[in-house]
Amino acid sequence: MKHHRRYRWFLLSLALIILLSPLLYWSTGIGQAAAGLSAETSRLPDGTLLSSPKAEALRNLSLPMRLQRMLIYPLLLLAFQFSGGAVALRSWLEHIKTHRNSGELKGTPFLSSHKFPQVPFLKIPWLDLLIIFFFVLLFNLALSLLYLPFNFYRSFTVGHQFGLSTLTALGWFGDWAKSLLINLSLDGLTWTGLYGLMRWLPRRWPLPAGVVLVLFTGVMVLLEPVLITPLFYQVRPLEDAQLRARILALADRAHMQVDSVEVIDASSKTTQVNAYFTGFGGAQRIVLYDTLLRDYTPDQIEVVLAHEMGHWYYQHVLLSIVGIGAAGWLGLFALQWLLHRTWRWLGLRGPADIAGLPFVLAVFTLVSYLALPFETGISRFAERQADHFALAASQKPQAMVELFEQFAVQNLSLVDPPAWEKLIFYTHPSLAERIRMAEGWEASQ
Repeated sequence: MKHHRRYRWFLLSLALIILLSPLLYWSTGIGQAAAGLSAETSRLPDGTLLSSPKAEALRNLSLPMRLQRMLIYPLLLLAFQFSGGAVALRSWLEHIKTHRNSGELKGTPFLSSHKFPQVPFLKIPWLDLLIIFFFVLLFNLALSLLYLPFNFYRSFTVGHQFGLSTLTALGWFGDWAKSLLINLSLDGLTWTGLYGLMRWLPRRWPLPAGVVLVLFTGVMVLLEPVLITPLFYQVRPLEDAQLRARILALADRAHMQVDSVEVIDASSKTTQVNAYFTGFGGAQRIVLYDTLLRDYTPDQIEVVLAHEMGHWYYQHVLLSIVGIGAAGWLGLFALQWLLHRTWRWLGLRGPADIAGLPFVLAVFTLVSYLALPFETGISRFAERQADHFALAASQKPQAMVELFEQFAVQNLSLVDPPAWEKLIFYTHPSLAERIRMAEGWEASQ
């Protein structure tokens, strides 16, 4: 069909842009000049803190890459859908041929349906689920390979140009391969389960799917530090007895029970610093980058830990799971409504046709873009709460100011980004806002 041909050319054009864009960013010379730029911040005569030249250069290079991905990714998905590629992939999986004893190619499907009984209770042939599973695997694998040069440049090349990465090329590809295997497994099982439910319960599938979504999110929060993090980092308990005593005293003042405080060898991959909190209910775990322990004072580390405890105090992890579950549940009902009205237009066999997955992913992506200001606004509110908690618990506002000033240098963070950029992309208040809050808190005491 003519419109299929047009979309195929469009798909090819988008693929070429993705593959060649690293050369375009390289040609700007921004990354090559980064080594000669200062990472130190400066101040105006009135004392206003300014971002370092290197942080500004990093932003000027990374922001176009982020915007490019946001624009091209959904277009790529839609081009693949409307070019007939998704239907062709599903049909190819259904009609894989095999040689017979004579060596002649016959028309009998290799995956014959009589060899695959129905799934108990679901009354869906195993063959159908296998086709869904392999469709997801092949589609995700193709996307990952297409974006491999772009991601390598964005993460490895730019990271080394700006002094933020300590990974070797072999180490980067090792992490990429592990991430790919994890994502393929999770996505394969997730989409196979969802489309299986759509086939089994064509009218009521959003109800059980929503329950599974909430449970799956909670389980992943609990299992990620236990199963996923050790695949990428060496994890060890905090060995500094003096610092551990300060942490336990801080937790006691916050009426918080800390199950463990762990350190990951982030320095094997990055020079950046971070810490995060995982778990909810009775399973509390604080994870510190070893770069934080190496480069920051005990008072500054205590402020970071108090901030992470603030997330526990306000139950941010649990609330995020509830929020994701509620939004996801509503999204599933909206998806059901949309598929029932578009499957014929898309040339599918029905709403539960896996060949519609690129369209579904494109819709999810576009909706997530529209929701970004709302999501980041909620996240910034939660981070402000945690900052207030950290000040009240640690009573160290000056240490917090010094901490954020050092973040600007070590993480190459912008001190005060443009308002539109902060509205869309920033999950934390700007460093300028956080510094002003700490200084205001100190002045009020």
